[in-house]
Amino acid sequence: MPPVTPPAPKLPETKKPQAPKGVRWNQIQSRATTVGSITALFVFLVSVGSIGGYYYSQSKKPKPSNSPTVSNLTSDEINKLSEVGTSLGNNGQTLNIGADTIFRSKIDVGGDLSVGGHFNANGPVTLSELNITGTTALSGLNVGSNLTVAGLATFQKGLSVTGLVGVNGNLNVSGATSVNALNAATIAVQTISISGPLTIGHLHTQGPAPAISAGTAVGGGGTVSISGNDTAGTVNINTGGSPPAGILGTITFRAAYNTTPHVLLTPLSGASASTPAYVTRSGGAFQIHTDAAPPAGSNLSYDYLVTQ
Repeated sequence: MPPVTPPAPKLPETKKPQAPKGVRWNQIQSRATTVGSITALFVFLVSVGSIGGYYYSQSKKPKPSNSPTVSNLTSDEINKLSEVGTSLGNNGQTLNIGADTIFRSKIDVGGDLSVGGHFNANGPVTLSELNITGTTALSGLNVGSNLTVAGLATFQKGLSVTGLVGVNGNLNVSGATSVNALNAATIAVQTISISGPLTIGHLHTQGPAPAISAGTAVGGGGTVSISGNDTAGTVNINTGGSPPAGILGTITFRAAYNTTPHVLLTPLSGASASTPAYVTRSGGAFQIHTDAAPPAGSNLSYDYLVTQ
């Protein structure tokens, strides 16, 4: 048998010398501070990277355009619309389009067109009939044809017309009117007040002739006649036999004057001039007198002009 080796004897364990408790606590705090600093630095770097990556990705996106985005219908979508027939929807139904819509071709509206917002037309607008019930502000209005206004037209500022103005009805002007040239077939006024000179090329008066009756100064068989109107005219007196002095004729106006008018008498012949004549007048008539016997069988003619 081989010889048995006895086990080696155990040596007594030697304990390492331990540091004091205060020194060990400082070592733990130092290690914790180092780990915290490394962790905070890692979090900071991750945050900076995330922020930089976000702004980099945003810079790569296309900038939005101010022009509206146009979406075109595909062929399949157009075919689906055509499948509903010539009319899209039924009467009473409402088709709401939320997006902006651009029509490149002609649009026919068979019914009413109601615009809730602004109606902007960049090109010319042709309307066969325009009915406006509310207030309309126009910066420029060009009418190439007739403009018919059934109601009252009020112009807050001036009205400039380069062509002809035809007024078939009444024209009421409450303020002053300045006219360089006035051509009118008929002007009917109640009162004309002229503060300055009145220049008239020709003065035409009209109206029915006043009535005339012969006086005793026409003599036996004498006659009288008149042509003109209440304003102006001519009196013809044909004397008869043995005419005496006195009233040659009385002229009665068709419309009496409010006050006694002025009468201007002008002789038209030598016999008229040699027969001294004068007038007496009232609001309704005037008379031609002579204080000398007129010649028998003569024609006495006088023009008259009546003003008030």
